[in-house]
Order: sequence, then structure tokens, then C-alpha cells
Amino acid sequence: MENRKMDTLADTRPAALPDATRVSHSDPEPTYRVKNVFRTVQGEGFWAGRPAVFVRLVGCNMWSGYEGDRERDAQRTGADCPRWCDTDFTKEGSTAYTAGELTQQMREVGGPIGFCVLTGGEPFLQADAALIQAMHAAGYTVAIETNGTVALADAFADPKTGAITAPDWITCSPKLPEEHLALERFDELKLVVPDYRPAHYERFARRGTQHTIAGETRRCLYVQPEDGPRFSEAQDEAVALATRHPEWSVSTQTHKVLDVD
Repeated sequence: MENRKMDTLADTRPAALPDATRVSHSDPEPTYRVKNVFRTVQGEGFWAGRPAVFVRLVGCNMWSGYEGDRERDAQRTGADCPRWCDTDFTKEGSTAYTAGELTQQMREVGGPIGFCVLTGGEPFLQADAALIQAMHAAGYTVAIETNGTVALADAFADPKTGAITAPDWITCSPKLPEEHLALERFDELKLVVPDYRPAHYERFARRGTQHTIAGETRRCLYVQPEDGPRFSEAQDEAVALATRHPEWSVSTQTHKVLDVD
């Protein structure tokens, strides 16, 4: 039986209410609706260039994924991303996997690669403690990408014990103002400019884990130019922001430079 979280993905209530996406985990062996599994390199942020198996989960609470809904969903959620998002996370052509079936598919696709990235859409709508545990048992280091509207406690708590089994690396790319973000902590914060700027996320940025890199302790904070018709403007803005605020670095979409998924 497919995980009943998926029943709520078409919910048209405001995405600032992430509890609308949570459901019971009472199914004996839930499945996860996956758009595709592919081998590539991480293209963005701290792990750019690292070989990875990507698992794209269906569904998002910002946008339905369909062209005709872009403006409607931008107005519904208050997010700008429905207007320019270029990711296909719709249910058409997707596959339902149990956790065991999914890790087997990941190994078949990725071979010896031991680093995986859960992405979407919004993967916190489906990913749970059981999935992370299965991936760890299969030998994977698990990174995940999220918009920050769903709390770790809501997505990854064991329904029986309440213990949280979180991914190993959490990248947050928020699409709503910081007062609407439920994510308790993250390892990496990525703002897509020009629509999202460091000045608007000063309090939220302090939730970032401090990492020691080359002897320096710092948070991993990135500004990334939006791809598309505003790319030149966004590039200039990202560089200007980083040079004025050196605690932030510029992230580029190197997978697009390399012409890989």
C-alpha cells in the first residue's frame, strides 16, 4: 500500500501550514513515490563535484509542478519559485518503491557510489525515519534538500519511539519568509538570488550547524544565481552580496556547466 503522505500532495491550502502534509505511518511497509533515480555529480553547494546517486521524490508544497498552475500557486503560497522552477517532480512516469526496493535500485544505478541526495519537489513530504534507516543500512551517506517548511521532528521521528533519524547532511533552500520556516537545523543554507537575500534570513541562518573547514569554524551559507532570463542580473547580485558579506559564498550550478542531470 502506498504511503498515505502522498494523498496530501495536491492539497491547495497554504504551504505555510506544513502539518497539512503529515499523515499516519501505520502502513506495515510504506512505499515512496519516486520520479527518477540517477547517477551524476552534486552540482551545487558544499559538495559540488562529488559523485552522487540522486533520488527525486514526487510532490511539492510550493507548486503542483504543472505549467498551468504556476501563477495560481505563487499567489497561493506567497513563494516566487513556482514562477521559475524548472524541475519535473510530477507523478506521471513515477514509480512506487518500498525502502528496500529503492536502495536496491540505487545500487543498480549508482554502483559503488555511497553518497546519495534526496531531492524533489519537497522530499520532506515523503522521506521518513524508515527510509533513512534503510539507506544507512545499505551503506549510504544521505543528504537531503528541503525548503524548510517541514520540521525534522515531523518528518523523521519514529512513530513508536519518537526518536529522530535524520539525514546526514541537510541543505535548506527556503522559498518562504523565515517566520514560516519550521526546520530546526541544517548544514547548508542556499538562497536563490535575486528573489531571496541574506538580509531576509538573518535569524534563520543562525540555525545552521557550525562546521570546521580547513581549521576555520563557520556555517555553510550560499547565494546562488537563479537560472533563466534573469541569470546575468542574478550573477552580478550573488557576487556583490558575497563580497559585501564574506560569511556567504557563491554557489553555481556546475551540473549545468558540465551538461549533466
